[in-house]
Amino acid sequence: MSLISMGDLAQGLGLRIRNAEVKAQFTRLTEELVSGVTADPAARVRGDFRPLGAIDRSLTLLDAYDLATSETKSTAQVMQAALGVVSDTAKEIGSSLINGSSGQHGNMIAAAGQEAEEQFRQVVAALNTRFAGRSLFAGEATDSPALASADTILSALGTTVSGLTSVTDIETAIDDWFNTPGGFDTVAYQGSTASVGPVRLSETETVRIDITALDPAVRDVLKSLATGALLADETVLSGNPVLRSLLAESAGEGLLTARSSITELQALLGVRQEKIETIETENGANRTMLVLAREGVLGVDPYETVTEMDAVEAQIETLYKVTARLARLSFTNYMP
Repeated sequence: MSLISMGDLAQGLGLRIRNAEVKAQFTRLTEELVSGVTADPAARVRGDFRPLGAIDRSLTLLDAYDLATSETKSTAQVMQAALGVVSDTAKEIGSSLINGSSGQHGNMIAAAGQEAEEQFRQVVAALNTRFAGRSLFAGEATDSPALASADTILSALGTTVSGLTSVTDIETAIDDWFNTPGGFDTVAYQGSTASVGPVRLSETETVRIDITALDPAVRDVLKSLATGALLADETVLSGNPVLRSLLAESAGEGLLTARSSITELQALLGVRQEKIETIETENGANRTMLVLAREGVLGVDPYETVTEMDAVEAQIETLYKVTARLARLSFTNYMP
């Protein structure tokens, strides 16, 4: 039988190659232990990436849905806060106007009117709220404020009622200005008559947040609040305390009545907020299932990985020992 021997150089090269292979294997196992997934997906799926691709596509879609859900959720919260300002103002100023009218004192009515004017500006500012660079109550015209400035609106109303001498005439003029074309919808409302479209938050669900400053409930609050604000001008109704008292009382009652409609609007928005929360929860559950499915395809067993690492580590130690022994070999040690 013939012997085939390897030279020292070839033997050393072979050991170095094997050492590099074992070290690369140990590095791979370390990465898999840390990441929890295989370092060779192609081998794991045997070249068929279709199931893994479907999972990754669904996860990518969920990322987009999560972003849309988060933004829509925040938008609804900001709108709910703005409607809260409108509702609270209607209650507060409604009561102030009614109380101010009770004694028919000119100073009290004027003071209530000044308070109404100040709060009218606050309500206009609330309805012009912007979030994430978009106007929230302007419909599709998200780049425009929902309403003109409070001064513009009050100035237009002042011109409309100028010279009128009866409560009925003033109320009719204001009502016409707010509810017929050419008044509120042209001078005051700066948004779009088309509401924003629905936002897709999952593959099966959409949510529409389409409340605008044109909504009748919002318009009624603005109308009654603006009526009260006109009383800040003591020349309205020629300074007649009785007529001014009647107008203040009517505006206050209008605010308290309109507030109930705002409450209904808040409730409607609240229902949509609940839907957003539900969709968010469902998306979270879907994400968990997809992540588990992906781990099922690519995941590694930590116990098995550690066992393999121990075996590879033993191989490395053996290689070091063999290399060290070969390095100590000398022909002179075996000479007789």
